[in-house]
Amino acid sequence: MEAIGSNILRFLESANHQFVIPVYQRTYKWSRINCKQLLHDVMKASLPENKTHFLGSIVYISDEHYQATQINKLTIIDGQQRLTTISLLLMAMVKFLKENPKKFKTTPTKLLKKYLVIDEDETNRPEDFISKLNLTKHDKEFFDILVKDLPIHNNNQNIYNNFSFFYNEIKNKELDIDMLFEGIGKLLIVSVSLVRTKDDPQLIFESLNSTGVKLEQADLIRNFLLMDLIDSFQKEVYNSYWYKMEDYLKETLSDFIRDYLIIKTKKYSNKNNVYDEFKKYFYANFSRTEESLKELIKDMYYYSTLYRQIIQEDKQNPKINTYLLSFNRLDVKVVYPFILESLSNFDKGLLSEDDFIYILNLLESCIVRRVIVGLPPNSISKITISLIKDIDKSNLVKSVEKILTSKRGVQRFPNDIEYKNSFLTRDIYNLKICKFLLDKLINTNNKVILNIDEFTIEHIMPQTNNLSSKWVHALGQNWEQIHSKYLHTIGNLTLTRYNGEMGSKFFTEKRDMENGYKGSPCRLNTDLIQLDTWNENEILNRANRLYDISKDIWIYPELEYTEENYNMILDFDDDWKNIKPQYFTFMDEKHEVGTMTDLYVKVISEIYKLDPELLLDTLNGADLMGKNYISKNQNDFRSSHQLLDTDFYINTNSNNDTKRKNLLALITAIGLTENDLIIYLSRSQNDLADHTNS
Repeated sequence: MEAIGSNILRFLESANHQFVIPVYQRTYKWSRINCKQLLHDVMKASLPENKTHFLGSIVYISDEHYQATQINKLTIIDGQQRLTTISLLLMAMVKFLKENPKKFKTTPTKLLKKYLVIDEDETNRPEDFISKLNLTKHDKEFFDILVKDLPIHNNNQNIYNNFSFFYNEIKNKELDIDMLFEGIGKLLIVSVSLVRTKDDPQLIFESLNSTGVKLEQADLIRNFLLMDLIDSFQKEVYNSYWYKMEDYLKETLSDFIRDYLIIKTKKYSNKNNVYDEFKKYFYANFSRTEESLKELIKDMYYYSTLYRQIIQEDKQNPKINTYLLSFNRLDVKVVYPFILESLSNFDKGLLSEDDFIYILNLLESCIVRRVIVGLPPNSISKITISLIKDIDKSNLVKSVEKILTSKRGVQRFPNDIEYKNSFLTRDIYNLKICKFLLDKLINTNNKVILNIDEFTIEHIMPQTNNLSSKWVHALGQNWEQIHSKYLHTIGNLTLTRYNGEMGSKFFTEKRDMENGYKGSPCRLNTDLIQLDTWNENEILNRANRLYDISKDIWIYPELEYTEENYNMILDFDDDWKNIKPQYFTFMDEKHEVGTMTDLYVKVISEIYKLDPELLLDTLNGADLMGKNYISKNQNDFRSSHQLLDTDFYINTNSNNDTKRKNLLALITAIGLTENDLIIYLSRSQNDLADHTNS
């Protein structure tokens, strides 16, 4: 086995070499997303200040001996996707150069003869050309058509779609072919040559594609930042900053970098795409000079020290630590980016300790009230982005208050009226945060902190349906309805160390027994001591008393009325009736729209442009086939819209709610998330329903 560092052009131009993709390899699968990233990398590398860009490895098998007059076939076992995509980019450049002769130094003949074809007899006739890249049958015929410049009849191929993407990008954005060529020349590879008689290609292939432990996103980012640095500088940066981050964040380092990116880019990225998003952020804001790299890594290190305080809780400040513990117990890591940025503002003196604690209190209040009311937890990510994106650093506290209280629909911060209605009647017992709520009701502002881990949740009115005659008499004529309605509500819940002993006993027995309510150290039981019975009236009275305590713990800010609305984002859990969108962003690209039908058509069109083959395969899959998204027959639908310049038609004969369900099902099926499609409403539209989900 021999591994050699090279650039991709030098590898392609090797005389009489043909790169053969074996039949057992998968077909060409790179999507529009991959091509877009590759083109970005090429353009970035083409700039004079950038030296090289590492493309990856290409592993191939060669025979030990071959005659110089014959074509030497190299069997590619790893790297075919990169090799094919670079060849498609070169083919697109050839097509554009033929249409624009003598405009650039680079010529179509040079690109063809050096990197794309073998012309054994030197006839210069396209029909005699042999493609340097010999793909599997599914892709070979179409690639050869492109190489030989033959008429295209079936354009529904991934090969052609990506070729067209590159050509249209070159043409529409008027890219400089000479710069493109310069950028491709800076793409470095490691070519690994295996000799069939000496090496075990299968063993090496299995090692390359091992299903064992994969590199974490943080590992990829570390390598990206440090790999090509001068040895002395590399050691300095690693030892002073990166090693320390790895040491105290350990397995949470990738999570930290994701949250750091959210602060810097003001958008969420998929956990599996942090590395790609980081590279985009880097290229947009930094260079590979020592000064620039050190600036970035020092900033990451600074934020990592604050992140450590969040995940390990701030032992130096008990008040702050109380809230950090709460967010951990509430399992809402999605708010960590905003907490991290707020902690930075506090650390830099932009927030006083009291103001920082108030903001943490406000954030916890919003989360708890939303859980009690029953609002979907996935909306918190959009709230967090608004807090980061729309914050006014000249008045941080008021800004947070206004952003949180301006939200509508499923992103709203429930006010006292809505919160109280749910607090009194909601099934609290079966909420994940039930014990957290009881803990806060007991221990907030209490001089003696009770360790509730020693206690279990007790139903004052017992859970059994076989209630004793005493219980039936106490609850009254409608005892069954009362039992069903109030059993798991806050008014009927308390804590005890002796749940088993209490069992289904009547109220006064639980009150007076040894270790009963009278002898309990838990202040939740204090108001039970003076009562002689337990019924609907007493349950509601107690629930109201607990509500009065809770609304002082989980506050709602008192604000003067404001017309300001921050990022009126339409959520997939909102009611879409009578909604008029203003624009949407899909994969970070903005698109203006006027109606929901316009938005529906454009989103499906963008998905098609992203990866036509994937969209069609997805729509024909078992999960989505029955939804009648598109058809080649326009008459299949009462109303429709042509899908770009294809012969497909999008079914638009549906109401907004159906469009909502269809879009959510589609983006989920193709592997994207709600955060990849953000829909913004008109600023004047502030009528998202304040539904109470009970």
